[in-house]
Amino acid sequence: MRYHPAAAHWTAAAVIGAVTGEDFRAYIRRRIIAPLGLAAELYVGMPAGEQARAADMHDVDGTPRIPECTEAHRTAGIPGGGGYGTARAMAAFYQALICGGTLRERRILSPRMIAYAIRNYTSDRLDEYNGVPMHRGLGPHLRGETALARGLGAIAHPLTFGHGGVGSSYCWADPVSGLSFAFLSNTRQTDEFHGPRMDTISTLAHAALIS
Repeated sequence: MRYHPAAAHWTAAAVIGAVTGEDFRAYIRRRIIAPLGLAAELYVGMPAGEQARAADMHDVDGTPRIPECTEAHRTAGIPGGGGYGTARAMAAFYQALICGGTLRERRILSPRMIAYAIRNYTSDRLDEYNGVPMHRGLGPHLRGETALARGLGAIAHPLTFGHGGVGSSYCWADPVSGLSFAFLSNTRQTDEFHGPRMDTISTLAHAALIS
C-alpha cells in the first residue's frame, strides 16, 4: 500500500463525468457544496470573481508555489489538489459526515454510505509512502489503535477520520464526540514539521473534550 497524492482523485473525476455526463466540478458543487449551504466558502474550480479571496501558497522560505498561486490553477479545480475553502466550510463539511450526511437539515449522503467510505480497509498495514499505518478508508484515513498517529492526534478516538493537505492543512471529525476540526495554512512545511505540529494541535482539541 502506497499513498499517491493525486491519482485516485483524477480517477474519481473521470468516473463522475462518465456516470453523470456532467463536469466533475459542476457535479460536486450541485450535489454536495450547494446543498450544504457552503457555496460561498468552498470551491473546486474558483470563479474569477472570487480569486482575490484566495491566499497564495508559499514554501517555508517565502517563495510562492508556482503554479499553485496562479489564476489558471485556481480556476482549473485540479482533482488532486484544486479545492479552495475556509476552515469554517471544511469543519462544516466534516460535521455533515458525522451527522449521517446531513447539515442544517440538508442531506447529501446516507449514513450507510458514509459508514462504507470511512471503514478501515487497510488495517494496520504500513503505508510505504510515509512508513506508518494509515488505516485507509475510501478517501479519508482513520486514527485506529496503533501507537503511531499522523495528524489526527495521539489521543483521538480510533474512529476519528480525516485527511491533510501536503505540509499545510488537516481536517478531521470524531464521530463519537461529534467534534469536527479544520486547520488551514498557506505555507507548505516539511513533513518533519507538519506531522508533529498537527498531532500536537489535534491532541489539544481532543484533550479539551469533557465527554
